[in-house]
Amino acid sequence: MSTITQSALRELTADLPNVGGKKSDLIYLALKRAILFRQLPPDAQLLEQDLAGRFGCSQGTVREALLRLDDDGLVKRSGYRGTRVTETSLGEAVEMVRIRLSIERGVARKIAEIDFTPHQPQLDKVIEQMAEAHRKDDLYQGSELDRAFHCALASAAGMDLLSPLLLRCALHIHRFTLGSVEVPRQFYQEAGVDAEHRALLAELTSGDADHAERAISTHLAHVLSRWTPSLYHAVGPSVFTDLRKR
Repeated sequence: MSTITQSALRELTADLPNVGGKKSDLIYLALKRAILFRQLPPDAQLLEQDLAGRFGCSQGTVREALLRLDDDGLVKRSGYRGTRVTETSLGEAVEMVRIRLSIERGVARKIAEIDFTPHQPQLDKVIEQMAEAHRKDDLYQGSELDRAFHCALASAAGMDLLSPLLLRCALHIHRFTLGSVEVPRQFYQEAGVDAEHRALLAELTSGDADHAERAISTHLAHVLSRWTPSLYHAVGPSVFTDLRKR
């Protein structure tokens, strides 16, 4: 158990002037990023008064950010015991991968069956933003855009009600992955995630539902096997090759 230090706060808020939005949005962003990269480790205590002093705002503004993090499952607010950073265990990450895979396979099949033309500009824009994040070696923004990409696919498939579940699973999978020591930071520059997602989108919109389902399964397996081999093997490689029963 630990509390957030002033030096840690200075580090995670160093580039906040370059980020737009309300003060509570900035605090949310800074703390979320720090949790995903384990600058704030599991069980770290977040004190509203300390955070308010550092950010130069009211405790109410800090509380607004912490409530959003609580909704994400990244912290747990426990009344008089305060707010603490949660943990995503291997077991939870495994189940979230399985849930995400099931949702995305359904999304992929639907995408293959619809006229995707009205949705293409939105996804193209996200991919362009991925390319920019890639150039800047911005892992955090890359993860944000990856979640945006996959949730936009769910929306295009008419599965908006599943988007919150998909987002929650993807967020905690990314938390498990980004906090891992299995992958060197420079790997991101080598990955070319924008090109990968552009190729994936082409496969999803090929008009063949079985092909689309295999494409999304292969994509998720490929990402996990590179970034977090331990999670990939815990899920089980066969999970990614067994198509949904129709």
